Amino acid sequence: MIKRKALKRIYVTTLVLFIMLIMITIDYMKEEKHTTLVETEYVSNLNTSHLYLLNEDNYLVKVDYLITKNDIKDKVLNIIEELNVNNKKYLPLKGIIPSNTKINSIELDKDTIILDFSKDLLKVNKNMEEKVIESIVYSLIELDDIKNVKILIDGNQLNKLEKKNQFLPILLNETIGINKDYSITSIKDIEKVVIYYVFNNKDKDYYVPVTKYLNSRDSKVKIIIDSLKGSFSSNTNLRSYLSRENNIDFNINNDVLTFTFDSLNEDNLESVTYSLASSIFDSMDINKVIFEVDSKIVDVKTKK
Repeated sequence: MIKRKALKRIYVTTLVLFIMLIMITIDYMKEEKHTTLVETEYVSNLNTSHLYLLNEDNYLVKVDYLITKNDIKDKVLNIIEELNVNNKKYLPLKGIIPSNTKINSIELDKDTIILDFSKDLLKVNKNMEEKVIESIVYSLIELDDIKNVKILIDGNQLNKLEKKNQFLPILLNETIGINKDYSITSIKDIEKVVIYYVFNNKDKDYYVPVTKYLNSRDSKVKIIIDSLKGSFSSNTNLRSYLSRENNIDFNINNDVLTFTFDSLNEDNLESVTYSLASSIFDSMDINKVIFEVDSKIVDVKTKK
């Protein structure tokens, strides 16, 4: 009898402990689920864009930028402030807008942002005059709401760079080019492509778009591949992780381009696919790039 009572007490105690363990587990799972949801929501609210800052070789370098404002005019104002030459956050990269430059007004007209600067904007040397415009335009059109930039100087339309004696279109966008390189020897068979090279600083890679004008009868895809396989210039720090030994085939089906590699170093996979896809998107009417190695898809890039 005593033994049966003892067994019963043990059974009840065990059952209670089991129920408590289940309750604790459920509560933990609820807390874990809640925490995960909060973290996911926080991450999803992060909004990033890009700035184009100057490196030591006077190339504009693409840099990640965290957007902290919601209003489009506030976003634009923040970006212009980041591009100021006094901004030291990104050293050795630096802004290019002269420190005394003032913004008289910012207006949005559909997908065009209209900026009225003081005349200090172009108080730079001849070589930097065009870079200032490129830096502003390319940084602003990274924003989803902006497709064009219109620049005024003290209320007057900026339609010419005086030091370079170069005329500008009224609406500025990616068609103006960036980090331009002219390799033209004839007025025939002129092609324009954008090549994304890598600039390395303190073991960190940045991307540098270079708008190249050259004479060629090759397809733009082949020009891009050959450009990334070759060295850009012996006197720059720009490079590519695409090896000369890489055998690459490609196929275009509507707006999808597929690259097929015989082999690809996994350590450089992201750099190679990013450089190739970005160059394709900026040079051609392609919306998706697929990368295959030994008939297996290793990466897919979609146009923004």
